[in-house]
Amino acid sequence: MPVKITKPQQNLIEELASLKARVRASEQEVFWSSGDGSNTAFPLVRGWKPKFVYVDGALYREGANEDYTVSYDGFIYTVVMAVAPGAVDVGIIAQRDI
Repeated sequence: MPVKITKPQQNLIEELASLKARVRASEQEVFWSSGDGSNTAFPLVRGWKPKFVYVDGALYREGANEDYTVSYDGFIYTVVMAVAPGAVDVGIIAQRDI
């Protein structure tokens, strides 16, 4: 006795849209600032979220009892240092979804 197996049709457009929704594309950028010994807040451009912070080449740690915290006002992320960096370069590697 022959057996017939049928497979439901798939709409490839819907399948691709589903896959695209699960995969988020993003880009990274480095924002450079200079410390002045008194400034502790380093705001980013709207749409960018900080991932890593380097001060004079050293990777800083995020956290309440660490090197910096991140605040967000609904529009802009700001890196707030626990101690104001001196006259050194501050590099913030940030990411945004595209």
